[in-house]
Amino acid sequence: MDLDLFFSKIKLQLQNQLPFVAYRKPNQSQVDLLLQRTNDLHEVESYQESGFVFAPFKLEEKTILFPYTDCESFSLQRYNKESQETFQGTSNSSKSDMLEHMALVERAVETMVQEGEFKKVVLSRKEIVKTDDINPVTVFKNILGFYNGAFCYIWYHPQVGLWLGATPETLLQVSRNKFSTMSLAGTQRFKDTLEVEWGEKELEEQQIVTDTIVEAIKNVIPKIEVSKTKTHQAGSLLHLKTDISGMLKPSSLQLKDLVEALHPTPAVCGLPKNRAKKFILENEHYQRTYYTGFLGELNKEEVQERNRNRRNVENSAYRSSSKNTHFFVNLRSMECLKNEVHLFVGGGITTSSNPLAEWQETVFKTETMKQVL
Repeated sequence: MDLDLFFSKIKLQLQNQLPFVAYRKPNQSQVDLLLQRTNDLHEVESYQESGFVFAPFKLEEKTILFPYTDCESFSLQRYNKESQETFQGTSNSSKSDMLEHMALVERAVETMVQEGEFKKVVLSRKEIVKTDDINPVTVFKNILGFYNGAFCYIWYHPQVGLWLGATPETLLQVSRNKFSTMSLAGTQRFKDTLEVEWGEKELEEQQIVTDTIVEAIKNVIPKIEVSKTKTHQAGSLLHLKTDISGMLKPSSLQLKDLVEALHPTPAVCGLPKNRAKKFILENEHYQRTYYTGFLGELNKEEVQERNRNRRNVENSAYRSSSKNTHFFVNLRSMECLKNEVHLFVGGGITTSSNPLAEWQETVFKTETMKQVL
């Protein structure tokens, strides 16, 4: 599809206040677009549905579905980076915000040391940028140009809101019974090389994330493979990444059970999950809603054709199809309101965490996100 036509469809859908999502998968060139024909609010119930999913941090709240049967689909084969457009805005991040976040980190460390109820908790904050001239479609173009190795998206439903993001983390992927996920933790600036040193705190955090994912799925995945941990680049930041994979037994586990076993991951919640989540809900100073939830394709049918050069005509016409699911954790995300952009950032806290360093890590992350604004 022509580039101008592709983005004009998004703008028209916004003007008509109809649901849509446009997205590009990591390290791919194609940008996909789903335009829902009505403004109905569909929800996921069994994960046997088929469509694009937008799920909250708390799964007891609404998980939104754009059913493929209720959407028109389009694709842009490649988005060539344009000159970046920026907007005038002011941030309300202040010294009091810093002190508040540092106090939250101190409270978490103290709780872990004294009570030992959890080993890790992921604490986040919201930063508000006030602006009068924000253009979400242009911000999405900036995201596409800046984050090559992330899942980039713009998502809208008139009854929920307008969200954009670039997340480096897969929650899960299932294709032909092959399951894969990743653990992602630790953050430092990218300075022209992936050959970097990681501190004890980051390595500990990464190992906790990996061990917890393996523990959560070991009873349902017959054989689990865990890769070596490596440094992964996402925009101007680096993270530690470990790949985890295995084969599902046919019909042995519903996708819903797998999702609930993994979400929220230690990378966005903590360990043990329920106790860390309780601390987050009782102590964070805002509601995460869809930040640190997940989003992506649910049971999308993909067709593969045999090589057309084969001599046998029947074989060349043969097609095989499979339903594939690919969910991403909703990190590095922002919500666009009328005259504000809400940026969401966080970091993993362990007993070795330094409150000031944790605050600075969130500042690094907001600085990265602000580059697309």
